[in-house]
Amino acid sequence: MKLVKGILFGGLLGLPILGFAEEVTNVTYKSSIALGATYKSGNTEKSLFTMDLKGDRYSPKNDWINSLYGEYGKTEGAQTEGKLRGQSDYRYKFGGKNFFLGAFAEGYTDSIKQIRVRLKGGPDLGYYFINQEKTKLDLSAGINYVYEVVADTVNGGSIDSDFAEWRVAGNYFIDFTETASYYLNVEYNAKISDANDGNGLLITGVRSKIKDNLSLFIELRDEYDNIPDTVGTEYNDVTILAGVAYDFM
Repeated sequence: MKLVKGILFGGLLGLPILGFAEEVTNVTYKSSIALGATYKSGNTEKSLFTMDLKGDRYSPKNDWINSLYGEYGKTEGAQTEGKLRGQSDYRYKFGGKNFFLGAFAEGYTDSIKQIRVRLKGGPDLGYYFINQEKTKLDLSAGINYVYEVVADTVNGGSIDSDFAEWRVAGNYFIDFTETASYYLNVEYNAKISDANDGNGLLITGVRSKIKDNLSLFIELRDEYDNIPDTVGTEYNDVTILAGVAYDFM
């Protein structure tokens, strides 16, 4: 495991340094924040608030894609939603600029699933099938080192562990009109030591611009875990969101 850690973290540190050391022109920045909220009263009182912050950097030589998503919700006064997920994906392009070597990192916590912290990072290799300003399609695969701390529901306290996992991911984005766009992000991770222990994430949605920097969106998020860490939690955690997004750049 020490050798795996050294290789993975060496890739994480080395790739961004390699890419940013080169002089880059024609750089495009995109950043936005999306806020969503739902509230239901009557027979059941339920509320859900979400935030999705994105900050991306695109250039001919490298791309850097970042996101921070959080949600908090209550049902009948008791907390039923509470998670935070941050991801960073650096990509150094080569081979005609369609192939890329990547460095991926993620931090995650979920109070309902009682995942106190899950940190992961490692290198990957990917390919842009389409890499245009208004349309992008890519696929990547890699290996991560994972460290997590979960609640010990039997004895109290917490349990920490570390392991290696493989990860495959695909992303699709298209501006199909001047004011409307569609996006799809999907990934699946599984332990190298036990391929049956895996989890996935699917995010898909549409955005429609109502002003220069302001958009309305509707989104579906599905977090899948075929062996949930907490007894009583479902395999699929599906959320449908609607809200407002603001583009900074």
